[in-house]
Amino acid sequence: MPTSPSIPAPAGVPPRPKTATAGPDARCRLLWQAVDDLAEGRTSAEQLLDLCHAAWAERNPLLNAIVLADFDAAREQARASDARRRQDRALGPLDGVPFSIKESFDVAGWPTTCGNPALREHVARRDATVVQRLREAGAVLIGKTNVPLGLRDWQSYNAVYGTTRNPHDPSRTPGGSSGGSAAAVCAGMSLFDIGSDIGSSLRNPAHYCGVFSHKSSHGIVPLSGHGIGAASFGIQDINVAGPIARSARDLELVLQAIAGPEGADAVAYRLALPPCRPDTLAQFRVAVLPSHPQAEADREVSDCIEGLGRWLEGQGASVAWHVRPSFEAEELWRVYVLLLRATTSVHMPDGAFAEALDQAAAASPDDARYAVLQHAGATLRHRDWLLLQHARERFALAWQRFFDDYDVLLCPAAATTAFELDEAGEPWQRHLNVNGKPQPMTTQLFWAGHSGLCGLPSTVAPIGPGSSGLPVGVQIVAGRYRDLTSLRFASLLEAAGFGFRPPPG
Repeated sequence: MPTSPSIPAPAGVPPRPKTATAGPDARCRLLWQAVDDLAEGRTSAEQLLDLCHAAWAERNPLLNAIVLADFDAAREQARASDARRRQDRALGPLDGVPFSIKESFDVAGWPTTCGNPALREHVARRDATVVQRLREAGAVLIGKTNVPLGLRDWQSYNAVYGTTRNPHDPSRTPGGSSGGSAAAVCAGMSLFDIGSDIGSSLRNPAHYCGVFSHKSSHGIVPLSGHGIGAASFGIQDINVAGPIARSARDLELVLQAIAGPEGADAVAYRLALPPCRPDTLAQFRVAVLPSHPQAEADREVSDCIEGLGRWLEGQGASVAWHVRPSFEAEELWRVYVLLLRATTSVHMPDGAFAEALDQAAAASPDDARYAVLQHAGATLRHRDWLLLQHARERFALAWQRFFDDYDVLLCPAAATTAFELDEAGEPWQRHLNVNGKPQPMTTQLFWAGHSGLCGLPSTVAPIGPGSSGLPVGVQIVAGRYRDLTSLRFASLLEAAGFGFRPPPG
């Protein structure tokens, strides 16, 4: 198997060790390898399920990644898949592949709580669209993966299902809100998972756990059947769904199965993502932004991204340093937080919304702290929401001009590597240690909204470990609907040796 290339590290940072991208351990098996083995008859769906079941039995008692599982039903699905393949009637490449799904997606007959104890008895009547599409492709559903309460944390714990831990260090978070998804995939309990992302909920878990994820372009993957309380008509603002897996190639396989219009839209529209133009890393025009004054990244993260940029220069890629689109980052931060909390307000209980109204009325309009903006956003008047779209349009045009000059932007997915579990207080009341100084945890939302506000695709690929030995990922941002470009870049990095590194144990 390929090994990791040697990246020149900045002064004072130890060189990155060479690590294997995969091996014989079941926890290293990649989806595309399993797909090839199924097609060639080298394995069966039931054997793949056995491997996932064994990993679940061994690791889940500690990690608590999969919080609902039905291996009996999964075995029936796997046996049906094997029967189809024996009859040469496979439903597609994913037929027989075991997967898990974020708890916030509906599965018929299973509870969807989003971590809220008041919703323990909320049982879904039908599958979410992405679950339905994966079942139609023959994929084998194992179970649901853990989330934070209301999907609003960079950790994954709640009073219904407890705390999920990072496979690389169980004293640390796997991220959130798709933290159970990343932990399950990292530990080999499933070959892939589907998460969602409105505030880095796919990106920071992949970065913390050392796996791959893809935040799709806004609107290309249906969110019907995701969350509780949101109408399924129309497209939810900012929020997207996307895959988590152990290989960039795996991400594209899954995206092909779940993307595309649904319902009445499918009558008139078909999805045709533009192909990626560059074929090699040397052909890419790369912008590198290892940190930003608006949201400083810890040196352990920024040094790895800078080291990757220097390595890419050595491969012949065109690399530009510290370039940014032509907009005010502080303004984008404010607009993003307001619109983020406007769209998530639908999930607020009436009492919390009433309190937010009081908090917003008492706040200064010039106060740009997250603790204040979250209330203003949750109670935003529709007219003000519409007026903010003018700013978003300016940001989108600036991004469009930026990607006329560059193919991808490389930047952090989060400010630090996986931090120690901290369940005291609310997320906006906590701090991270960034370069020896306390930083409000919500500051790192900048790296979510920087591209997320305008619906751009972002693929996270592992490039670590960092100086602490913990995983480090890079966020690869591309132009709107250029999902195949960020995915191709991640695949080329993986082929060069930047791949999944299995956790210890």
